[in-house]
Amino acid sequence: MAAVIQSSGPDSRVTLLVPTMNRSEFVIRMLQYYARLNFTGRIAIGDSSNREHVEKTRRAIAELSGELDVAYEEYPRAGIGVCLLKLLDHVVTPYAATLPDDDFLVPASLDKCVVFLSEHPEYAAAHGVGIGVDLDSQGRHGRVTRCRYYAQPVIEANNAADRLTAHLENYRVSMFSVHRLDTWRQMLRDVPLQEDASFSAEVLPCCHSAVAGKIKQLDCLYVVRQNHILRYELPDAFDWLTTPQWLPSYNVFVKSISAAIAEADRTSEEAARLVVKHAFKQFLVLSLGVRRRWSGSPWTLAVARRAKRWLKTLTPKEHSQFELNNLLDPASPYHADFMPIYQMLIAADGGETAAAAPALSQETRA
Repeated sequence: MAAVIQSSGPDSRVTLLVPTMNRSEFVIRMLQYYARLNFTGRIAIGDSSNREHVEKTRRAIAELSGELDVAYEEYPRAGIGVCLLKLLDHVVTPYAATLPDDDFLVPASLDKCVVFLSEHPEYAAAHGVGIGVDLDSQGRHGRVTRCRYYAQPVIEANNAADRLTAHLENYRVSMFSVHRLDTWRQMLRDVPLQEDASFSAEVLPCCHSAVAGKIKQLDCLYVVRQNHILRYELPDAFDWLTTPQWLPSYNVFVKSISAAIAEADRTSEEAARLVVKHAFKQFLVLSLGVRRRWSGSPWTLAVARRAKRWLKTLTPKEHSQFELNNLLDPASPYHADFMPIYQMLIAADGGETAAAAPALSQETRA
């Protein structure tokens, strides 16, 4: 089901890949946001929901017919990775980015990423800065109580092996970034071979993204992610490692990423496999929270901790420009792009904005 918009606008070069399941209220909010901003790119929705949510989403798409280019498909029981792979069939643009149904990607920043990638072929992905937001409710609307910086990968190494190592030693999700369509095909190609959701939905595609090229962060507001209890959460590291699907999927991961590194760096697959295994071992150590035991005396540890806390008081608070009170300030360089999202977050169910007075962040109240 699609309402095709013919446009030569800059954001018509991007398709947003939206996997969803039983969260029609967030999908509807997302569609309303892009309709209000006259988004001319394509929105490809892969829906694994029950009939109630499917019908709600279909009605919303019909109501916005003529305003948005929406490709909608039902994928019952499909996992996120498989859903994204199927959605590539509906990409008619040279660039795409994943958009969770409860988040926002800023159209003007999508265009900046496209321009950057078109001028820098050595980069596989680009994004702007991200923030996470908390509401005083667990639904799609409420009072914003907190905003904070959301870290994404920045990788500048020249060869694939070093990029993978840098990525896994400081793991961040790259799937929200703008990628070329060919890169997306590489990222998702081996997803059907994996039974484990963490590998197929995130770890494998993100690692392929790093192997494919450098990853850039531009200075513009790009993604706003809402934190709530209905989010799709992958298992923690220990539960992940103890599933019966883990080892077979890990073997697929090693083979797939090793082959990509070998091709990119023109090295042997055996040498590439050693790189993958070493980098992944560091990733697991960090994921499990393994720390080296303190070898000094207890009092020296106490002194070190106090010194660390004292030094933090002497430095400016990092990323304070992404706190809510600063984003609401018209002088903020991110204000213009943040406000349409803010209005969607605080809107009442009828679509009208809630209380006129802006919410204050927890940092301001404190």
